[in-house]
Amino acid sequence: MRVSVVASCFRRTNPVVAALFVGIVLVNGCTPMEDGGRRGAVRRAEPPLVPTATDRSHPGSAAAPVAHDIRPLRRITEVATRVPASWEASPLVGRLQYHRTVEGENLLEIARRSGLGFREVRDANPTIDEWEPHAGVELLLPSRFILPRSTSRGLIINIPEMRLYFFPSDTLVGERVPLLTWPIGIGAEEAPSPVGAFTVKSKDENPTWVVPASILRTMDHPTAVVPPGPDNPLGAYRIRLSIDVYAIHGTNDPWTVGRLTTHGCIRLYPEDIETLYPLVEAGTPGEIVYQPVKFGEAKGHVYVEVHQDVYQMYPDLEAHALDALARSGLGARVDVQQLRAAVRAQTGVPTDVTLQGAAPPPRDGQIVHERSREGDV
Repeated sequence: MRVSVVASCFRRTNPVVAALFVGIVLVNGCTPMEDGGRRGAVRRAEPPLVPTATDRSHPGSAAAPVAHDIRPLRRITEVATRVPASWEASPLVGRLQYHRTVEGENLLEIARRSGLGFREVRDANPTIDEWEPHAGVELLLPSRFILPRSTSRGLIINIPEMRLYFFPSDTLVGERVPLLTWPIGIGAEEAPSPVGAFTVKSKDENPTWVVPASILRTMDHPTAVVPPGPDNPLGAYRIRLSIDVYAIHGTNDPWTVGRLTTHGCIRLYPEDIETLYPLVEAGTPGEIVYQPVKFGEAKGHVYVEVHQDVYQMYPDLEAHALDALARSGLGARVDVQQLRAAVRAQTGVPTDVTLQGAAPPPRDGQIVHERSREGDV
């Protein structure tokens, strides 16, 4: 989708923002904490929070034939979607991508180049060596998403998914709108990100970080004030939220995106916060939700997308998934055994769980999702 299309929709509420957005080219207070996330009940080792020095090569040479269509990576951060009513299933946006690794690549680099977070790529490829995948390995890049249940207005953040969605602030049910989406870093288990509705309180460029006392006590070399610059963990942009002291900001360490690495704030890749920053203003609405299990519908099929319960909010994720299914109104169309398998796998990839022979949704005058080709980006 062209940048001009996105700008035209945002222009309704803020013409200055729209003008700024047209000029943006989408390119391929919280200090870092150790990632405390879990995969199931077992803590997994993860790569260090610094990139490996590599000589990046263009993918696609001298590898065994594969079943999938391997294309150059795209950062799928712009999509179009239809705003569902509260009783409708969520739509799917984006498209899956496949990538064949070359010598020297790692999941951190591949994730960033494809507009994904580290865990998104790792969880979608659980058998791949996350530290140093062999050359010629085929990776599934999960750049297709079921939209979380939300107000579909402004900034929508789903904590377990570690992803932010940005809708126009004045969306209407049934309307087709542009949508921006990016991976995020979230709070560690001991300092979780909050949940709830908010508005943007203020924003500042090249922010100074005044370190909260609670964080200052945990620092190896306490520094009460961190000025703008390469050592500032807020990066170049900060968007303050109305929830306590929390903010959406950049980072001086891009490899922390897609992981549990903050004291509760939301962090984006530098190139993503640079895009988002001019598009929001004081008063922009938002919502932080906690949805490890999402159900959606596309072309008459029912999908489920399951992420890790990063803050261990549900003692039994399968029971939670079955409860969410019952509340979705899709139960009669879902193969429960396939759903259970998806919950066990927790790949974060939308999975078709349609019950064979299930009746399609009614078309008796109710609003029905507009069917669009996969990869409507």
